[in-house]
Amino acid sequence: MKITPVSLLELNQQIKKAVKENIESCWITAEISELKVNYSGHCYLELIQKDETSDQVVAKSRATIWSSHFRMIKPYFESTTGQEIAAGLAVMIKVSAEFHELYGMSLNIIDIEPTYTVGELVIRRQKIIEKLTEDGVVGMNKDLEFPYLCQKIAVISSATAAGYEDFTDQLENNPTGYKLYTKLFPAVMQGNDAEDSIIKALERIYEYEGFFDAVVIIRGGGSKSDLGCFDNYRVAYHVAQFPIPVITGIGHEQDDSVTDLVAYIRLKTPTAVAAFLIDKMSELDGELQSLQEQIFQISSSIIDKHKDSIHHKAKDLQLFVSRFSSAEGSVLLSSQHRLATISQGVLFRLQMETGRTETLIAQKAKSVLIKDKSELQYISSLLKKTIHNQISTGKIVIEVYDRQIRQLDPLTLLKKGYSITKSRGLVMTKSIDVEEGELIETILYEGKLISQIKKL
Repeated sequence: MKITPVSLLELNQQIKKAVKENIESCWITAEISELKVNYSGHCYLELIQKDETSDQVVAKSRATIWSSHFRMIKPYFESTTGQEIAAGLAVMIKVSAEFHELYGMSLNIIDIEPTYTVGELVIRRQKIIEKLTEDGVVGMNKDLEFPYLCQKIAVISSATAAGYEDFTDQLENNPTGYKLYTKLFPAVMQGNDAEDSIIKALERIYEYEGFFDAVVIIRGGGSKSDLGCFDNYRVAYHVAQFPIPVITGIGHEQDDSVTDLVAYIRLKTPTAVAAFLIDKMSELDGELQSLQEQIFQISSSIIDKHKDSIHHKAKDLQLFVSRFSSAEGSVLLSSQHRLATISQGVLFRLQMETGRTETLIAQKAKSVLIKDKSELQYISSLLKKTIHNQISTGKIVIEVYDRQIRQLDPLTLLKKGYSITKSRGLVMTKSIDVEEGELIETILYEGKLISQIKKL
């Protein structure tokens, strides 16, 4: 049997023809897993479908929105949904299938239905709230007791965000002059990295749980799509069960995010958060002033009530002291005479004992001096002998070293008939150190010789 194969190109051309002739444009639902817009305005995507029970990817395809369509689809979608077209969104799109001999199968997106995405976002948001409710954490942060004095604030924000600058400026320049301490824990507040960044900031604050009174999560305004990280299960879960009250001010005045719902309190903007903290300080100040007035009034009332009684007690005390002083005066005088007599006797005995002690000390000191003198004489004699022996030994050692030094003296060797030869100022040890015709110097015991090398 003879086999007639076709080339890969021919096969792909047949597939291309079949796709073009048999597959018409249609509406499909999918999830965007990747999205990239290039410099020419074309948008390249990767579409996927996941299994509803296992969440595993069961289908995948490349897709393209050509710039001519993308210029219309993008603003239409964003104005309707309040979201940018981005990875992670569920979409309903109209596509036409295309097969290319070299690049394979792809889909061309020619239209989009934004209301489908809005519905999917609502459903996903509701599922997150239901999951947090099942986990039993939805109301945990709200149930915390707000600190009586809220003065040490941990701030999660971008360091360069205008909202953060407005927040700190309003706190530092509040007209009441209250002092609040803030510590910034920088985080990315939008985009793909925002989720992990915010959670890491919360984890760093948790290490100082006993220090901070409240946590503030703030950012400036932006589109609804910029706030997607706050409709995230992991972020909301960490905020909900955080042990310190969390205040949000993420700059979105319309819909509450899931994070807003689980936080202790949700405020519209960073400046609103600053105003809230200042108001709390003002409330405390008012309560303290009220307590001060109450204490003053109660104290005044007590003093007025017992004023007459205190006056009578003071007079009775004065009379008692006067009578006591008169009655005890004679007793004190008698005691004074007795004390003087006793003191004179004690002083006399001390003088006698002091004299005896001085005599004993003098005798003891004399005995010790005699004993120490004899010991010093013995030590002096022993020291003289030791020094004499050391000097004698040292003289012998010095004489030995002197003889050795003399034997090693070059003059001693020269006196025995030896000589030293130098070339160019250096001592010669080998004949190869000089060349023919060169002058050399020979040092003898007495005098020097200058010679010229005739032959080596």
